Order: sequence, then C-alpha cells, then structure tokens
Amino acid sequence: MKNELTTERPKVSTIESAGDVEVGQWYWVKSSDEEDSDWLGCIVQVGSNYVELHSPHSAHSGYTYTRVHIDNFFSELRHEPKAQEVIENNIAHYRNLVQRLIGEVKSITAKLGVSPHIALPDPPSNENYALAVLSSQNSVKDYESALILAKDKQLPDLFEEIKEANEDLAKWMAASSLPLQASIDGMKDMIGKIEDRVFNVSLYAGLTEQVVLCHDGEPAAFTEKLHVMQRRHYMDEECLLDYRNGGMDFQSIDQFDEWISEPVNRDRIMPFPRCLVAMRVRRQDKEREFDGTLLSAYINIRLGSLDKLTFLYIRNGEQIYRLNCDLKFGEMIFPDRASFNPHDEKMVKMFASRVDEIITKGDYDQRVKEYNSMKQKYKQWRKDNPKKTWDKSKGDWDFANPYRDVERGFGFNPGDWQPFSPNNVYYDEVSKVLSDEMKKYNRIALIIQGLFDRSPVLHPHPPVRTWTPEGFDAAVKLIYDGDSSVLYGGDKPDFQAYRQKCNESINIDSVLVGQELYWMQKEAEKENERQSRDWRVKHKIYHKTLKPYGNPGPGYLAKMLRWNKRAKQAIFRWERERTRYSYGKDDNIPCTLTVPVDCLLNISAYRTGDYKQFFLDPRTRAEYLQWAPMLLAAEEYHAGNKKV
Repeated sequence: MKNELTTERPKVSTIESAGDVEVGQWYWVKSSDEEDSDWLGCIVQVGSNYVELHSPHSAHSGYTYTRVHIDNFFSELRHEPKAQEVIENNIAHYRNLVQRLIGEVKSITAKLGVSPHIALPDPPSNENYALAVLSSQNSVKDYESALILAKDKQLPDLFEEIKEANEDLAKWMAASSLPLQASIDGMKDMIGKIEDRVFNVSLYAGLTEQVVLCHDGEPAAFTEKLHVMQRRHYMDEECLLDYRNGGMDFQSIDQFDEWISEPVNRDRIMPFPRCLVAMRVRRQDKEREFDGTLLSAYINIRLGSLDKLTFLYIRNGEQIYRLNCDLKFGEMIFPDRASFNPHDEKMVKMFASRVDEIITKGDYDQRVKEYNSMKQKYKQWRKDNPKKTWDKSKGDWDFANPYRDVERGFGFNPGDWQPFSPNNVYYDEVSKVLSDEMKKYNRIALIIQGLFDRSPVLHPHPPVRTWTPEGFDAAVKLIYDGDSSVLYGGDKPDFQAYRQKCNESINIDSVLVGQELYWMQKEAEKENERQSRDWRVKHKIYHKTLKPYGNPGPGYLAKMLRWNKRAKQAIFRWERERTRYSYGKDDNIPCTLTVPVDCLLNISAYRTGDYKQFFLDPRTRAEYLQWAPMLLAAEEYHAGNKKV
C-alpha cells in the first residue's frame, strides 16, 4: 500500500525541535522512486543533524536503511504510532503465504504419486501407491512430462518462493526486537567513554613503573623547559646496529639504550638539555628465516609486532630514560600548527558509512586543479592520437593513453568528496574521527604532566600545570621537526644517481662492494629451488640470502677479475672447498660470478662522509637502511678498518 506523506511542515533546525524523536520509534519513509512503496523504518540512531532508520531485518537477510537530514525530517518521514499492529499484520500475511505455498507443493506431489515427507515410508505401500497412480494414467508419456515439469520448473519455483516468504516472515518476527537492539547500541558510546577514562587514568598512574634508567648523571637546570620533538624516529635507522643483517630488532633494545647514552648520539637525537622523543624499533618489517611450520610463523609474527612498539626517550641533562607505554603513536606525536584548525574548511570522503579520508578545502582545491589538468591532457592525447590512425604495434589505443586513469576513476575523483558541514548527514562520524585524533594527540600532554607529577625523571623542576596555556608554555616547548621540506630545502638526495656517478669511473683496479649480497641472493634462489623439488624435505626453509659452507664467495670488498665496459658487468673469481674429497685432485674449485653494475658501488670513488647526505636527511631515512651496508663499508674502507 502506498503511504502518502504530509510535506507541508515547518523546517526544523535541530533533531530536538522535531518533537519527541527517540530511538526505537517507527516511521514511514518516503521512497525515492515514485513507483516504489514507502517502507517502514525504525529509528536506530539520533545524531546532531540526522536520524538513521533501518527496515526490519533478520540475521540472514538484507535490509534497507537511510539517513534523513533535519531539514527533510517532515517531508520524508511520517510517524507510525501503531507500528506493532503493522508488524503483526505482516507476520500473519507471510505465515499464511508460507502455508499456502506448502499446500501447493503437497497438491502437485500428491497428483504425481510422490510423497512430500522427508521420513522414508514403508517401501511396499509407497511402491503400491506409485503403481496405482501410474496405472490410472491414460498416457504414460504425458505423466512423464508432468514429472519433468514438476522437477525442473514447478517445484523449484515454489521452493524459492517458500524460501523468500520464510525470510520475510523471519524479518518481521524479529522486527519487534529492533528498538531494543537500537537502544543497546546507543549505550556503547558510554562504554567507550568509560574505556577512555580508564585508559587515561592507567596511563597517568603507571608512568613510574614503566620508566627505565638508561644512563645516569647530572640533571638539567631547574628552569629548563622540556622540548618535545614532533617527528617519530626509528631505532634501526638511527643507530644501524646489525645493519648487515637487516638492522636491529626488539631484542636489541638494551644495546640501543647504551648507544643513545653516548654523548655524540644523545646530542644529535635529543639536542636540548631537557628533551623527549618518540622512538619506534623499526619502520620496515625485518626479513626472518621461515621453515614452513606454524610455530615459526607464530614466532615471526610475534617478533614483528614487537618491532612496531614505540618508546619515549627522555633526556634530563646527562640522564637518559626510556618510557614504555601502551599508547600507540603515529608518524607525528603532535599535529602541525595548521592541523585541526576549526576555522579551516574541510572535505571528507566516505566509504559507505565509514570516514575514509579528511583533507582541507585548500588541499581539495589543489587536487581538483590537478584533476582537471589531467582530464584536459587525457582529451588532448586522444585528439593528438586518433584511434583510426593508431599504430597497433604501440599497444592497445585505450591503454596507451598515459592519462587514462583519471578517466577510469582511479585516484582522486571530485565526486567522491563532500564538504564537512552540518548539512552533511555524516557530520557526527567526521566529528568523532577528528575528536579521536585530537584525543590521541592530547594524551601526550597527559604523559608529560604525569612525568612532571609522578616520576623523578624530570626533577628538579618548578610546579607545572600543562592544562592551562600559560602553564604549558612555561614548562614545555614543541619542536616542529616533522616537516622535512622546511628543514631541508631542495630535492632530497638520490642514492641511485650518486651510485651511477661513482660507477662511471669503474676500472680494473676499482674496489667494489655489493657483489657478495648479489651472490648470496643467487645462492638462496638455487637452494630454495632445490628444496622445492625434493619431496624428502619436510619443513622447507626459504632463504632470502645464503652463504654455503666452505664457500667464501666473491668477498664483501673485492677487486674484479675483469670489467666488461660495454655490457657494464664485473666478473669476479675465487675458490671454494670441495664438498667431497676426491683423490688426486686439488682441494679447491674455482668459481666465477658476473654482476651487473647496478648492483655494485665503486667505493674507490667514494669520499669520506658521503653517507651523511642520505643519513641526516629525514626524507631519505626510510630508505637509508638498504644502502647502509654499501655506504658504511666504503666509509670503513677509507678509514682503514676494512681491507680487500
């Protein structure tokens, strides 16, 4: 039945002004399609500027839902005061429908002499009944056709109708519990608030127990401010412990504590007498050996999760402390000055009812400008390369367009974005995301206040009240070191360009590095392939690198046997031990290896200190660890610590 809605209602400014609107009330929702009927929905959520309604649904069926803005409340919704009566009528309707359909199934099967019961009847009586039906047929062929029709068409269609009717029946039978479920869901926000309070109290109260003294000494001056560094650092990139084996991990924390306590390292990372910096163990996952067993997988997953832990290191004069806390930090432990400015317009992209991304209006406008430019280039390319005259040897015409992604909807699409304003029905969800983000940042202030109040790590100091702007400014100074483009102008260092420049001067006397890693990777590939072919190996260990026993390889630092300038390849020669003793033959076997120049670094062209351009710039720090073995080997060679 079509439910006409009254539209001549005054507009409202808030949900409260719409009247006694509550979770659990039922309303007829006006269909967006004039040909469809209005549907009955229960209010499951009341927001600041919207109500969300769900149609009845069961555990195994879908449902309809909508959000209605306060401006459209009376034009799209009509209250149903007798909702229980509507629900009961629907239950009766679908129950009768199911019974009628089952009756049709019984009727068809009875005419054909087939029992509709699941329980097996007595075989003789069933056969006798089937024979009786068969003998009464004027045409056996017509009876056969009727059986086929019932099997292929009539009964499957009826069973499908029964299934749909049962789902509708279950849906309406569960409708009465929808208001109660909605009320329970609304209480979850209170649980979340309690959890936040418990977390904050436990975080504040547990600071003393979680502090580890790394190095003792004289504290900073009484009035020295605490300088909080914005950017999160990474232990493996800073100290380069065990860099030849992929860098340090969680098991090396004690070694890192000793390393950061050395004055030269302490002053570089924490350059102020009273300083706090967030340190995560690793940025990238460490490659570990895996033998194919569940135990090995569990151990690697556990170690990988520990590598993602973040610690706070606090400097107080000569004293260094490590604080272990449960709080997860992002790349920045506090936001930039421009972030979360309430006066800045914002745009939001949703994925269903989940907030996918939030950006400023200025960022959005810039992306729209780039999007329009790409659209124009897409059209211009099509104009400059007509399909009729396209050379198919260059590939498919559609895929050859370098700007085709913008037309296919990949990447940024202006249509996916909406303004973040009270007119957006997902205003509350976006507000919660922004609020949670600020809450996370504000917890660093809670930690700082707790350190001043409950821990001796910053003593001596004057009274501190970080909850007031004046008190915060008097005790704390935020260091905005997260924006690398401000601290480091120009393009970031390019390691590949640096390596290419060094390798241009390769000759037969050059000292090279990189050949051993290349060789170990090739040996690992051969061993992995051998294991995959050997059915006798139960637990296969897949290696990333491998150095076979008795085979020294081409050498970590080495000169080559021959340089193929045209092919840009270096040929190395060495000897390995025989795997089995053979009488009358030499003990060692000669080996050769050809390495492409892109895998090498000519350390003869390296100059002392060249590594610093990549290490000190935060923009290349994330990639630095993969280059460290080559650069530091070159540094140690020129310092006389390593020989060929």
